[in-house]
Amino acid sequence: MIWPSVLATSLVATMAGGLVVPASRRLLLGDVKYDWLQDQLELDCIESDAATIRGKDNSLSRVFRFIGTSYDAKVEAEQENLLQARSILVHKLGQLGLSLRWFGIKRKRAINARATWPNAPLQEVGDAEAKQFRSSYFIDWYLVITGTAMPALNEATDIIDADGAKYGVGLLAKAPERQNCELTGFLNGIVCGEYRDDLAPIPHDISGGLPASDLNFHKDNGVIQSFTPTEKVQKVITVAKWPGTVTGQIINDIMNLDGEIEICQICDPFDPHKALLYLTRRLSGEQSALFGNAEAAAETDALIAMINQGDATLFATQFQIIARADSTVKLDNLLRKITRKLSSHQTLYHVQVRGAPVCWFNRIPARSKAKLIPGGRFMSSLELRSENIAALWAMQHSATGLTESPLGPAPLRWFTTTSGQAYAANFHVFNKAKTLANFLVFAPAGSGKSTLLMHLLSGAAKFDRIRSFILDSKEGSRFMVEALGGLYQSYEKLSLNPLDVGEDNPGNRERINFILKAMAGIDLAPDDQEALSHAIDLAFQIDPPNRTLNALYPYAFAKRSELRRAFSQWVTDDKGNAGLRSHIMNAPHDSLGGMLNQSHMVGINMNEALKDPSLGAPIVGHIAETIAKSVAPNLRGFIILIEEAANLLRNPGFCDLAAEMYREYRKLNGIVGMIFQDPAALVKSGKAEAFIENTAVFVFFPNSKIDDESLEPFNLNDEQKAFVKGRTRSDEFNDRRVLIIKRDEVSGYEESAILNVDLSPLGDPLRFYRSGPDENKLMETLQSKWGDAWRNHL
Repeated sequence: MIWPSVLATSLVATMAGGLVVPASRRLLLGDVKYDWLQDQLELDCIESDAATIRGKDNSLSRVFRFIGTSYDAKVEAEQENLLQARSILVHKLGQLGLSLRWFGIKRKRAINARATWPNAPLQEVGDAEAKQFRSSYFIDWYLVITGTAMPALNEATDIIDADGAKYGVGLLAKAPERQNCELTGFLNGIVCGEYRDDLAPIPHDISGGLPASDLNFHKDNGVIQSFTPTEKVQKVITVAKWPGTVTGQIINDIMNLDGEIEICQICDPFDPHKALLYLTRRLSGEQSALFGNAEAAAETDALIAMINQGDATLFATQFQIIARADSTVKLDNLLRKITRKLSSHQTLYHVQVRGAPVCWFNRIPARSKAKLIPGGRFMSSLELRSENIAALWAMQHSATGLTESPLGPAPLRWFTTTSGQAYAANFHVFNKAKTLANFLVFAPAGSGKSTLLMHLLSGAAKFDRIRSFILDSKEGSRFMVEALGGLYQSYEKLSLNPLDVGEDNPGNRERINFILKAMAGIDLAPDDQEALSHAIDLAFQIDPPNRTLNALYPYAFAKRSELRRAFSQWVTDDKGNAGLRSHIMNAPHDSLGGMLNQSHMVGINMNEALKDPSLGAPIVGHIAETIAKSVAPNLRGFIILIEEAANLLRNPGFCDLAAEMYREYRKLNGIVGMIFQDPAALVKSGKAEAFIENTAVFVFFPNSKIDDESLEPFNLNDEQKAFVKGRTRSDEFNDRRVLIIKRDEVSGYEESAILNVDLSPLGDPLRFYRSGPDENKLMETLQSKWGDAWRNHL
């Protein structure tokens, strides 16, 4: 992740001396036993505008929620521009004299992955998936602004609405009666740690209207205990010193840990005049010959210049992390992970004990208590410029996928991101009918691509009248197709006749034209195209079952022509000379349409056909066109998966047909996907741009043999390239990770996520996901012994 570093942080622990003297320590911390558990909050009421929170100290606050933005798909220049915009936003708010409280909150919430499936194996897989994804982590970003004057709050609201638009910002307001209120849920969270989404709107009196739990602060170990209603334990970590530079990677790395985490930074702005006075005194000290520091003096002098020019605001800040768990054992484990991450970023920290209550209640909006220097109530007050704060709060949004699509009201399957969030996998970018959902998969041999794609495609079986068609290579998916209740057959056993298309109409003529071009397998000259048009005219003058290539061949192509030689392999001529492939496409009737309608999932073993573009391309083209023209009208949607696509694209006719499929099949609610071992194979087809423009989802498996040149057409950033080239492998995820990129060329929308696609958490249902010759033999043995009940004996 490239969040550009900002200049060295300017840091001073202003309260360090105040904690040395016991009397002042008691004054600062209060007596935990008596002062912090009085059931009184500094929050008073919600104003009549339904958005402004009034405190008992007459402070005024508003809460903004940010969806965040994904940096995975952004190049460095875009990230730099976002950083500069955030810096300006923080600076503007500081100039208004507002205190800022930034929140990053990671919590588990319930999700529903249950569905009804058409057979027992799919139901077993679906139930295991639903059990695994009963809940998921979600990350929310908030900003609370606090001041004393309504005009400043109104001006700040306009600024945040404008400058925060790229992060999906929204002002939280009191919901209407009988509706869930996010503002109430947020206030409940900052009081007791339980951020809920099911609370009714708060009444006028905030203190008496929140269902928040009492808190038990243990002054001997710093544990904060709550009951919401189940017991939760929390601890607070504060940052004592930042490294020389700060970036959003620090927060991102902590949020990627497995556990419930809250990160909060409280920022009290310096008045510019007080800041200059304060910094001038510091500069004098740093320039002292006895105790001076030339580097610190230069930094302070630069900061004075920035404030004089109105380019930056100085803030007193407290950065704290609250780890949360349901047992002390889990809490200690999470704390260890967090502190390791902080140490890896050269960040000094304190685990708060006596100071934990102060840190906890500092999160609640209130007026700054400082008379001269901001941060008077902070446990670890560190000075940061507006640029530093903006760099920390990049508000990374991990893509969560699409929970509904034109295929149905649920994702195809669920996966997890590297941050532990659930990802709803769908091929569509938006839930809108007839939008692009085509996909391209790049995966080396043995990477597990077939298992992943079978898991995805079988997920469509829970939707009514949605079919999946797999054009398989070497029976690689046979076991999985049949184990999951699908139909599998070799193309050699099919009765194929590309001329058996029904009545004479423009659509059927175009269908035959595509297949004949693929069968020819040559670049067609204008005369050749005229000859094909003549052949199509002749075809519709012959009635089935006599409408075959054998019957057409003697009259359709000129003798000794290149086209006649190309078609000789597909026919038995009038002299009885049988071409090499004369047995494949000459059936009296085409049986393909009937077979394709027999199951929710149909696999066709193409054997060696996929390796031979002159053979595989016409067959695949005929199957695809049959699906689109004969099967699709009776369906709500369909998915076609083509294995070993690189060889097929060497056939000019199929290359044109495939490009047409990617452009036009969406209008039939169809999805087309092709698999390549590496991107170079697609680039060499000469039509990479046409396919990429009409692709919604790109799936990249790590492959150390990929070079930068082959990735150029995909416009990946440096982090994405590093992953695709296998340079960011992780032991935590057993290398079962893929990069998924979703794009919509019309709107410019793009999202990117790294998904953990390890299916081992499914447990016993993993027995349905096997492949290879040995597994196919086992299946045949079980089928011969048990018939249709063979799956029960796996």
